[in-house]
Amino acid sequence: MNDWDDAERRVEKAQELFEQRRWQEALEELRAAISINPYNGGWFFNVGLTLDELERYDEAIQAYHDALDIDANDIQAMNHLGVDLHRVGRLSDALKMYEQIEKIDAEFEPSYCNRIITYCELGDHDKAEEMFYLARLYKEECPHCYYNIGCSLADRGLYDKAIFCWQKTLDLDDAHPDVRIRIAEALWSKGEFEQARQHYLIGLRRNPGDTETLLDLGELLIDMGRLDEAGEKFRRAIELSPEDPAGFYCHGRWLMRCDRLEEAELAFTKTLQLDPTYSAAHLRLAEVFHRLHNRDLARKHLKCELMLRPSDPQTILDMSNLLMDFGHSRAAIAALKRLLSSDPSHVGALQNLAVAQFLAGRYEHGIATCLETLHHDPDNLTTIFNLALAYEHQKQYDEALAWCRKAMDLEPREPSFMKLELRLRVLRVKANIFGAIGRILRFGR
Repeated sequence: MNDWDDAERRVEKAQELFEQRRWQEALEELRAAISINPYNGGWFFNVGLTLDELERYDEAIQAYHDALDIDANDIQAMNHLGVDLHRVGRLSDALKMYEQIEKIDAEFEPSYCNRIITYCELGDHDKAEEMFYLARLYKEECPHCYYNIGCSLADRGLYDKAIFCWQKTLDLDDAHPDVRIRIAEALWSKGEFEQARQHYLIGLRRNPGDTETLLDLGELLIDMGRLDEAGEKFRRAIELSPEDPAGFYCHGRWLMRCDRLEEAELAFTKTLQLDPTYSAAHLRLAEVFHRLHNRDLARKHLKCELMLRPSDPQTILDMSNLLMDFGHSRAAIAALKRLLSSDPSHVGALQNLAVAQFLAGRYEHGIATCLETLHHDPDNLTTIFNLALAYEHQKQYDEALAWCRKAMDLEPREPSFMKLELRLRVLRVKANIFGAIGRILRFGR
């Protein structure tokens, strides 16, 4: 047997191993074959497929490039390359690859189908819809297209339409991965908790070892008030994947909710042992120590979270609240402005920013931020109440009363609004009396 025959034999062996899901062994056989004959583009393509199964996407990208060096018009290699470029976050490069496919073969439907989700992640939902309808010209019934456009619709809050598209996906391919979970997430967002729970359970029956779905189901059960069941899901996720920090983090949040603070401390500490940069783990430890009245350790972990510069909006909001509790209003302002730089209309961030500005003594800035908040959410009672308090602090009682009465129009029986309105009326009378006395005294002099 010569070397070329040996290479072919190794490729056949690799195919058998691939079908047996023995990915690493298949990869070794393929690379051995390529070391003998490095001129077969199909073998590099197979290396890419195997690396995809191993989730080694950067290496797979190189393998597909190697395949294209041998055959520049290999559309399948180009398509898989585009998918992997998307997976590693190189969205613009992925789009260029799909556009290149379109130039070679305009009827290759996956080049449109895959662009739907890429444009979705770029936030260009108009282009995502354009790709969806272009794909329909070449393949009327594509489950992936309906799945991808469903993701775009869900990102825009169009949950009913998204669910319709995902149901269409299931009609075409009942085994399509992640669809049940997506439907559950949309139903959860709509407040249809029980239906969401049912879809999560169907997803778990198909894939019992999916710890991410277990954790999501646990969070849903918390929203449903079923705390004992939620704790069981979190513990199960930890059992299935003891090296995954997410399980310990979610369990820690659950323990905090159950007021088991010492156990929560251990859970978050384990999270950081597994991943020292896990987002919000330091913040949760800071909250735990704050509730345990250990301010030194709370400050230490809060500082650690600040240094990690979290990007998750809810984490930034929670961090800003704790910073204000510790009197660090300027740090809270900086964190919230960073969030608003990427999402200028985030009502929660605007609301917190106004409070931080008031605490820092920047009343004019805080009032302006409150007005910006009301531009996006005109009936935001907390912001209206804060405006009334701010104008009271500025001794502008007429303006304060106007905002307080607006709050009372929206919530007539709220005791805090009624007390504030009474206090403001008294203060305005006093201000008018003292103003009149002052004018008389000046006149007498």
